[in-house]
Amino acid sequence: MTAEEQLYRRAIRLTSIVLAAIAVVGGAVAWALAGPAGAVGALVGALVAALGAVPTQVAMLVGHRRPPQVMAGIVAFSWLGKMLVIVVALLVLQGVESFHREAFAATAVTGIVASLVVDVATLRKARIPYADPGT
Repeated sequence: MTAEEQLYRRAIRLTSIVLAAIAVVGGAVAWALAGPAGAVGALVGALVAALGAVPTQVAMLVGHRRPPQVMAGIVAFSWLGKMLVIVVALLVLQGVESFHREAFAATAVTGIVASLVVDVATLRKARIPYADPGT
């Protein structure tokens, strides 16, 4: 396994763990503050955060050995696909009365920021050379 694969797998694993913890804590807090509608909003927010973070990491894992233009296409289409799903989900949720928007927003923003922190921390700890010493 290459250093890049280790990096991407570690980022996916840590992001999944952090987002699961945010879903549990956010759901519990939202349940206590806003009842079942708050818990549902928080869980959907954590799901949206996961949908925003994990597909890009998986696309990087899949595409890192391919030529740069192919990798860019994989990442771009994964981004486009997840944005389309998120927009459709938000449009559907807009009409739901019992959906707690504040719990959703708080959990989604917390999850997205946490996933960015995981990405930066993982990249900073990686030992990936910029140049091939054999060339």
